[in-house]
Order: sequence, then C-alpha cells, then structure tokens
Amino acid sequence: MHPSGGRGVAYSQDFRTFAVHLHNNGQLDDYSITQAQVAKLFPSKQSVKRYLALIQLHGHCRPCRRTGNRRAEVLRDHNIVFLALYRVAFPKCSAAQINAFLYRINYGDVTFRFYTSPQITKAETRIGLTRKCGSTTAYQAYLPINIRKRWMYWNLPYPFGIADIRVEDFIDLDECGVFVETADKHYGKAYVGNRVRQEGNYQKSEKWTLLLAVAGSAVAERWAMMWLEGGTTGDRMIEFIELILNAIGPGTPARRRCFTMDNLSSHHNLQVAAMILNAGHRIAFRAPYYPIDGPIEFVFNAVQTYLAINSHLVANNGTSLRHWTMNGIANIRSFVPYYNNCGFHRQ
Repeated sequence: MHPSGGRGVAYSQDFRTFAVHLHNNGQLDDYSITQAQVAKLFPSKQSVKRYLALIQLHGHCRPCRRTGNRRAEVLRDHNIVFLALYRVAFPKCSAAQINAFLYRINYGDVTFRFYTSPQITKAETRIGLTRKCGSTTAYQAYLPINIRKRWMYWNLPYPFGIADIRVEDFIDLDECGVFVETADKHYGKAYVGNRVRQEGNYQKSEKWTLLLAVAGSAVAERWAMMWLEGGTTGDRMIEFIELILNAIGPGTPARRRCFTMDNLSSHHNLQVAAMILNAGHRIAFRAPYYPIDGPIEFVFNAVQTYLAINSHLVANNGTSLRHWTMNGIANIRSFVPYYNNCGFHRQ
C-alpha cells in the first residue's frame, strides 16, 4: 500500500534501502522504475532524497513510529528513569529540584533542556505516579539500632518481641490532642477564582487530651479518658491502667493480655509496669519512631474522620467536642482490622 493513500503505512526499511541503492547506481531514471513511481508502487525521487538526508543525519533511514498525530513525549528515555529514581528517594521534591537533578545527571550534554512543571507532571502520570498527602518518617527510624528493635518486636517471642502473642490478647494504647478545629474540613469546592468559605468553628480552642486503649479481642473492648488541662502525666497513666486492669481482671495461664505502646516517658513509668506485671499480664514497647506499627494511630485517624463528617453538629465548646469524640470511638465495631492492617495476624 502506498503511503500517499492516507493510511499512515510507510515503506519498510528494506524497501527504502533498496531505493537508495538504485539511486546510488543511477538507476532511478530507468523506464520500469519511472512507471512504478507513476503507479505509486515505488518511492518518488523526493522521498529518496529524504532517505539520503536521514542516512546522512542519523546513519539510517528507518521509518518513524506511528503516533496518531500526537506530539512526542518531551521527557523520555533515560531522563524518565532518573525521574522515577529521584521520586523514590525524594517523594516531596519540587519541579525545580527535579530539573536541578536532571541537569547534574546530564552535565555536559549540549542537548539537555529544562522541563516545565506540566511536562514533569505528564511524565510522572505516564509512569504511574499520583499526587497524594504525604508523611515524614524521622531519620532516627533508620538508625541501625531502631531497625533492629523493630525486627525484634515483630519476629521474636515475648519478652523480646510479640511474635508468639495472639491478636485477641493485645491492648494498644496512646494519647492524642483534640481541638474543636479537628472537626473542621480543610478542603472544599468553589467556582474558579472564588474562595471556599463555609460557616463553622474558626477560633482557636482549648486542647483536650484523649487517652485511648483498644483491644484486639472480638468484643472490641475500649477504654478512654479525656481531660482539658495538661498532657499525660504519670498519675494520669496510673489511673488509666488501673481502670483497664479492673475491667479485664488478672491474667491466667489460659490468657494473659499484652499491653503495647510507644516510648513516651509516662509509658515507661515503673509503677505502671509493676501494676501490669503484678496483675499477670505482659507489656511490650514498640520500636522508637515507628507509629505505623500501632493500631491505635489508625483508630485516632478514624475518630478524626468521624469528627470531620459530623463537623456541622460539633459546637464550638469542649462539652460538644468531648461528646462527639466519645461517640466516634463508640461507633467503631471492631478493632481487629486495625490490628491486621499493622501486621498482627497470629490467632
């Protein structure tokens, strides 16, 4: 099929090479070749000249890839590989930082060009990168000692780790700060050029401290304390642990609970540890700087989401905030999925 038929099917490289060979031998003016050109069965002299120019420029006259009249991607080849690697190392980097990195990688290449933000975004979309809310992991989490502690926590039996403890025996606890603004949504939609405005709780309010513990048992046990002034002191922690121990009773050979928590100083209170151990239960601290290993952190996120959904019902006062926070905790039917999400699977 001749390329002029409008179907975008170019002559093959072998046929192009054959036409160039006839040109070099002075045979393009042969009567049979001329008739073939008239019948559109052979490349025209203008096409052959273009093949010669391609050979001189690129060393070959291969046909270009069909693109459907779409423009070729600007950021491609090895640069898109470097872009992917740089995003793995620095997921929060800007377009300017990416350009600076690619410039250093291609230093000395006279054909290098800087890319616009839309060109970088388009290239990232092609390789499956999407924009999402990010988080920051403390550099201390990657210290060898903390990596080792995390490995021990997940892979060794008690008391060195939690590998031999059933999900239903865990009680995870932690604290967080709650404000009236916690129930405020930060995103919305409005017409182009207009701000997103909605009546709601704006002023800065007092900080409420929520101390929460959730169990991995099927009955979804939970314990919560919420107060207005101050953080989690040793006395508050003792009072909270006493509340839990009174509810679960002493440990037995058939079932001993395991309290797991982060490394806050009030959690390492010696009296707290003595109360738990004397009651026949166990205690295991997570590796430092790894909140992702704690189911309670995801429970806090679920409570915050509940407050955001019901923001129109939360009044601008502590009493209302406390009511809806406790209501959000009570509405969670099971904490087992939160434990499973973090890697607690032993039955």
